[in-house]
Amino acid sequence: MAREVDLHAQIDAMLSGAPLSGFVVEGLSPYGFMTSRSRHMVMLQAVHMGIPVARVGRGNNEGFTPPRDRFIGGRNLTATKARLLLMACLMRFGALPPAADPSAPTAAELAAIRAKLALYQAVFDTH
Repeated sequence: MAREVDLHAQIDAMLSGAPLSGFVVEGLSPYGFMTSRSRHMVMLQAVHMGIPVARVGRGNNEGFTPPRDRFIGGRNLTATKARLLLMACLMRFGALPPAADPSAPTAAELAAIRAKLALYQAVFDTH
């Protein structure tokens, strides 16, 4: 994860200056997978810090990007539409609850994160 200094810097900036922020990852088609395991782990840690992450595939991926690993599934959305929905969710539901230790969240912290993500996912599933 030390290689992903750009993501770590972006996460630090978001946490310090933009509390209602998130990421939209435009991953590989058709399933929206990230290009490396280390990026996946950094994005998962961002979720544990209170920053929601939505995954979408490039182009028209016909609904193949489901929710996975505490990431919001963008299904068939483009990255632009996912960004707009993510902004709307952040304004309506607020940020995710951060874990005290993002590298090892407790079961209760994971349950709180999943409960908030379910609200986000319901919005993504209906658009």
